Amino acid sequence: MAPDSPLPADVLAALEKGDKIEAIKRLRTATGLGLKEAKDVVERYPGSNHPVRPSVASMLSLPFAVAEAMKQGNKLEAIRLMREQGGLGLKEAKDAVEAFERANATGMGTRAPGEVPRSRAGWWLMAVLLLAALGLLARHLFASPG
Repeated sequence: MAPDSPLPADVLAALEKGDKIEAIKRLRTATGLGLKEAKDVVERYPGSNHPVRPSVASMLSLPFAVAEAMKQGNKLEAIRLMREQGGLGLKEAKDAVEAFERANATGMGTRAPGEVPRSRAGWWLMAVLLLAALGLLARHLFASPG
């Protein structure tokens, strides 16, 4: 990637070939941007004196290598990879990695994809059933004959 370019090298290569769709696909893969955001970045890049960079908020979906570095506790490597793969400057990459770190610290991202958070409803159900059983037992024991 060129030092002053906010786009990954493979995205620039696709743009040089004139393949805008491939450039959008590659940008989405590298950064986790949505279709519209990646399209906007690619479309504004050639005619802009200041190329558009993906926002930090859009980078919360980290590239796989960056997420792996974060899981291993290697924040500096994650920032370096974010700069390379996400086409961000140092501050933006650091902000994105720290936002991901904060999200994980609050419990977001600690589950596997598709995993549903565990509920304590099972304990409530057991308590209700136990109370119902005790109520029936008490009724049976203290009911007057006849």
